[in-house]
Amino acid sequence: MSEFNLLLQTSRFDVVEMELPSRDGQVHRRAYVRHPGAVVLVPLLDENTIVMIENERTGVGETLLELPAGTRDPGEPPLETAARELTEETGYSATQFDIICEFYSAPGLGNEMMHMIVARDLTEGEQRLEPTERISTRIVSREEVEKLVRGRQIRDSKTLVGLQSFLLGHL
Repeated sequence: MSEFNLLLQTSRFDVVEMELPSRDGQVHRRAYVRHPGAVVLVPLLDENTIVMIENERTGVGETLLELPAGTRDPGEPPLETAARELTEETGYSATQFDIICEFYSAPGLGNEMMHMIVARDLTEGEQRLEPTERISTRIVSREEVEKLVRGRQIRDSKTLVGLQSFLLGHL
């Protein structure tokens, strides 16, 4: 799988076409997203309260209730990305970050590795949004999280992973 052709290069990811030999000996071409990875944060104000964001997502045409998240800069350690993204998207800073799991966001499409990180000991501050971001902060209780998940109102996969960990007490 080392043969690839660069189809598209963007500031956040590349699209490459790779040659894949099949079991019957033929070679097939398939496009994949090559991504530097990302973090998703579970910011805890306390054991029963979480900081979430309402994020206008142009690609799906709606505002989603999500956990804060962001793309890693090439070579950037996940915990550095976590600190940066937490402040940018929520205005909060934290003194404690712990990686609780890692998972591929969509392994059939690409190699984006998500690092799920709990942020504790939060201090409120000012958001530092990128010019194209439209994000507001929302404080959510454990009871509300459970209602949102059970009511199928969370439609973002990385957020569902983080909220399930929160609800199950795995943080």
